[in-house]
Amino acid sequence: MRFSQSSKYAILTLVRLAAAGGGPVTVRDLAADGAAPEPYLAKLVPPLVRAEILSSTRGRGGGISLARPASDITLADVIRVMDGNAALQECPFDPDPCPGRPDCPLSPVWDPLRERMVQFLEQTTLASLAARVSKRSTRRLG
Repeated sequence: MRFSQSSKYAILTLVRLAAAGGGPVTVRDLAADGAAPEPYLAKLVPPLVRAEILSSTRGRGGGISLARPASDITLADVIRVMDGNAALQECPFDPDPCPGRPDCPLSPVWDPLRERMVQFLEQTTLASLAARVSKRSTRRLG
């Protein structure tokens, strides 16, 4: 499993957004909260909107909001948007992307571990992580 910087920034930003009530907030305000640089964050928003994880509203009082409850958005959902499903399947021991080969000596060790990791990512929601974020460590967004 290899996760990109995009996945990291998306997850950190979405958790902060969930902890702050889910929006709407501007990209500038989200970036000011420190989870991701504004230019990078602006590039992450469109695919998250297309995946219906975020919604975007223009105009006064608009901004970016969670498109559905934080309890319905998992880390696996976000990683699939940012990195594709292959990120949850590839072997971290191979320098080239490898979804696994039955004859690989690492397969008996890696396959069960990967399954547990994917299960963890499928079960961990933005809401569960947002509940761990101290309200003091999250600036008031918006």
